[in-house]
Amino acid sequence: MDFLFSSNILIDFPIKKALRVFSDQKVTGVEIWVEHLWKGKGDLRSIRKTLDNLGLKRTLHSPSRDINITSSNPGIRRESLQQTIEALEIAAQLEANVVTVHPGHMSSSKDRPEDYFEANLESFHKIARKGRDLGLKIAVEVMEMKPMEIVTEPENLNSLLEYIDFDCIGTTFDIAHAASCFKNLVDGEALNGMIINYMRKLRKIYNVHISNATSAKVHTPLLRGEYDFFPVLEELVKIYEGTVTIEGFAPGEGMQVLREDKVVTSKWKEMLSDVEQKTSDSSRSDS
Repeated sequence: MDFLFSSNILIDFPIKKALRVFSDQKVTGVEIWVEHLWKGKGDLRSIRKTLDNLGLKRTLHSPSRDINITSSNPGIRRESLQQTIEALEIAAQLEANVVTVHPGHMSSSKDRPEDYFEANLESFHKIARKGRDLGLKIAVEVMEMKPMEIVTEPENLNSLLEYIDFDCIGTTFDIAHAASCFKNLVDGEALNGMIINYMRKLRKIYNVHISNATSAKVHTPLLRGEYDFFPVLEELVKIYEGTVTIEGFAPGEGMQVLREDKVVTSKWKEMLSDVEQKTSDSSRSDS
């Protein structure tokens, strides 16, 4: 299993400098947030050349701030969809073949989640067609449990995927988001078991995010939360061969967070190599 780092960790750096810092710190790949790209003025050809020269693997996170592809305001919905489509075009130019996209959310707390199903479906049909044409995998993120979100459990996303029915569209499994469904109900050991059951319900996992969390906050750096999600990774590696992106940032502390996270991921890689070897040996013996 290989760990990519979200460019958001170094959001205070211009994107090209951030890429060089990640490379200097022996990070093998980056999930680039489109908002990070838009903060600077570097052209995409130059950024792609930097990625290639540094040998960095890459995925892309489409815009999420002030975006809602199911907004009841037609203008906001059109603009949100247009910016998402633009992100897919950016991904193709950067050769980032996996793109995480947030589903839509409610426009008002007085609305009903089911009223947004058709709007999500319509938007994702357009996104899926564009992704297919560009040769991308579109990974729809299952969101955290909070007001206004409508895709917060595997069943919510599975229903969308069933109706969209494009091979190019699948799931981003966010471990901290999954934890938000249960973390105030059970202790840490039981929490990991519930997250694993959640994970096993997901269809077509194309991307994975991990960060830590507290009882009150989602997406803390790995050493600044209350949980140990390694048992989830132990089970994940048995069914998933893609990359895992480290999320969680602290404004103004990007370098410190990066160094802390590297300590954790280096340990995880060593521990997971044993699990991967046992899984491989078991597969060969079964065949």
